[in-house]
Amino acid sequence: MSNPQRARKWRRIVVLGATVIFPGLTFAIGSVASQVNGMARISYILAGVATSSAATYLALRIKRKSNSAQLVEFGEKLCAIMEHLAWLAENPEEADERKGRIRDKAVTLLATHVGPDARCAFYALEESGECFHRRGSSGNMQAAEVYAVGQPHGDELLYITRRKKVISIQDNRRANGNPTFNLGDDYRTAIVAPVFAGDEAKGVLILDAPKVDDLSDVHESLVRMFANILAVTQAAGGHSNRNGTIGEQKGSSSSSSPQSGETPSRNG
Repeated sequence: MSNPQRARKWRRIVVLGATVIFPGLTFAIGSVASQVNGMARISYILAGVATSSAATYLALRIKRKSNSAQLVEFGEKLCAIMEHLAWLAENPEEADERKGRIRDKAVTLLATHVGPDARCAFYALEESGECFHRRGSSGNMQAAEVYAVGQPHGDELLYITRRKKVISIQDNRRANGNPTFNLGDDYRTAIVAPVFAGDEAKGVLILDAPKVDDLSDVHESLVRMFANILAVTQAAGGHSNRNGTIGEQKGSSSSSSPQSGETPSRNG
């Protein structure tokens, strides 16, 4: 099996070499062409055109190879997560540790795939419905580990959960009535997705980045896929508290709202 790290290293070397060699060749050929006449000049001009075309072709070829290698690397890491999920399905009695691994790998893969400055976190809605607890994160952040329902940030997460759809926050400074939740440090843009297993709410997946346009190319289906992975993870090996609903105290008799996924005492 190919080594993605080694392949990336060789691509960088080739790009660096091509950046120096091809412009140098083109300049040298142009210098010689200016000193000759007739067919010799035409030959050198054609050689310069060929050199420039080769540089363009090589750049496109390297870009295509790089994209292909990135997809392979992404697929290998995603496959590792799915293997953990398969193991979890057969060993629910040992769920907590494996669920923690899946959550950490999932949020890390999503963040690193999106960009070097992106961050990601999953906040699980506890079975009591009283708070959201961070159960997986990637990147440095100032966000709290727990957000209580009834407090501003906890209510924002609750609102996102109740919306039941992915919300793209283009600019936290110009929210236009939308949630402005991010993971701290005044990051400008974010994507938030409710995590549901069937009709049961399991939490919220949050992806953010420093600049307004950093997440503009992120497709909603990618975020939904990771939200579904986290939903399956939370549902596996757990016992839903059918009496605890979103935003209500444990023991409520209401059954119309989605349920939560994990007890406060569990650590991922």
